[in-house]
Amino acid sequence: MASTFNSSLYKASDLIHDFTCSPCEEDGLNSEAQYFCVDCSRYYCSRCESKHGGLFKRHKVLDRKDVKKWVAVPETVVDELERCERHPGKAVELFCGDHQQLCCNICVSVDHSGK
Repeated sequence: MASTFNSSLYKASDLIHDFTCSPCEEDGLNSEAQYFCVDCSRYYCSRCESKHGGLFKRHKVLDRKDVKKWVAVPETVVDELERCERHPGKAVELFCGDHQQLCCNICVSVDHSGK
């Protein structure tokens, strides 16, 4: 019974970290990142970094001593498939019914405002 409690406590942790492990966060867990992969632009805790390191041996991974070199990734990392072709830093998050096209908020205001 104690292990169930610890597991649920871990998932519901109120700790706020400077950098949260990207894979853990995707799984609803709250783990502090100890590493940053320059090639993936993702943060990793010790457990996830060992898996990442096994798969991507040639990626450049920085540890906490190089934390000043870590890149601050926006709250929502934009996947390549979700990135606007015209505005690479923007996420495709809207659909224009008139043009039957996915677009970012800049595209909507410039090209799809119904003018």
